[in-house]
Amino acid sequence: MSSSSITNFQFKANLILRGKINCLTGLHIGGSKEKLEIGGVDSIVVRSPRTDFPYIPGSSIKGKMRHLLEYFTGGVNDPIITKTKDEWSADELHRHNLGNVSKAEEIVRLFGIGANERENDDRLGKLGLSRLVVRDAHPDKKTVEEVWEALGSDAFYTEYKAENTIDRLTSAANPRFIERVVEGSKFDFELVYTVYDFGEPDYVERVNKDIELLLVGLRLLESSALGKSGSRGYGKINFELVDPIWVHQKDYQEASSEWEKARQPLLDSDLEPFDQIDLAKFKYQSIPFE
Repeated sequence: MSSSSITNFQFKANLILRGKINCLTGLHIGGSKEKLEIGGVDSIVVRSPRTDFPYIPGSSIKGKMRHLLEYFTGGVNDPIITKTKDEWSADELHRHNLGNVSKAEEIVRLFGIGANERENDDRLGKLGLSRLVVRDAHPDKKTVEEVWEALGSDAFYTEYKAENTIDRLTSAANPRFIERVVEGSKFDFELVYTVYDFGEPDYVERVNKDIELLLVGLRLLESSALGKSGSRGYGKINFELVDPIWVHQKDYQEASSEWEKARQPLLDSDLEPFDQIDLAKFKYQSIPFE
């Protein structure tokens, strides 16, 4: 993309995808303890400072999706370089930096990358803004009233799961208590994919490839785990979604029905399992008004 194309930078549309995250097993995304308590829980969940309800940070969802997609695409093999020594060979340089965030274009276009990496790599600087926004996911009303409040006041909307580590020589137990969001909890979910035209003749094709990759990330997340200790059964989730909504330039300008629809409360009757959503509705097509 030449420097002359900078004048063509333009917002085109937002794809808004909303639904529910269903916790199929206990979920732990850690918060910080203000004080230590003797006999208290060892690892607490993150909570809203306003309501004190557990929630799922958008950064946790986005970070796990990025991690899964870096391995899925092979982008994990193209990490940013933060560790270097003059005497290292190219293979040693690569090996010592594996595990750093990927700078593969298809990953950076969706999830973004730090400003320093953009400044140091013209290729990344030309990719423009991160396309994906993932909102914090807060519990829905039914979860609070029918699931959490039924646990009783002592539970404080969660469960404490007892775990042990055993000394292999002495058989001494080291018990600990992990706070978890209980299975059956549901959280309101929203992500926004933004379409920009950065002067590329094939930008529509790139947009649809981004969206295909985004959907792969959601499928991978359902088959993996969210939060801590997924290998021990925590954090299995699935998605229920409403039909995706495309909100174009003209919709924002005219406050159209599509813009209004994207702002309405979710209705359970509109939700469908992720695998039953019509994939054709995700396809982006530029419209003449744009």
